[in-house]
Amino acid sequence: MKYALLVALLLSGAAHAERFSAINGTKLVEICSAKDASDCTSYIEGISDTVSFYQRLQPANGGKGKLLTYICVPEGVTGVQLREEVLGYAKQHPDLMGRQASGVVLRALDALYKCK
Repeated sequence: MKYALLVALLLSGAAHAERFSAINGTKLVEICSAKDASDCTSYIEGISDTVSFYQRLQPANGGKGKLLTYICVPEGVTGVQLREEVLGYAKQHPDLMGRQASGVVLRALDALYKCK
């Protein structure tokens, strides 16, 4: 969980806004398919947590700067469940494999957990 918090901090703006990891969709699938996929789980949880965090920061009055609430992962969904669902989504979308891993995760979360 400490790794997930670190990833969340890095993605939240603590790092330079232009910096992205070199991991693409192909490498993400490889890491997530490994026998010990705990790094993958932490990576996906970090992205999911960051999205949830930013969605909570939006102004209550809907004013300028409002972020759209588009990903709603229900309470109780585990990191392992997130990993398996994102991995399944990625495998079903080979066209995404050359893209940035964080973008693949965000697309998967958006498709799997779109807010109602």
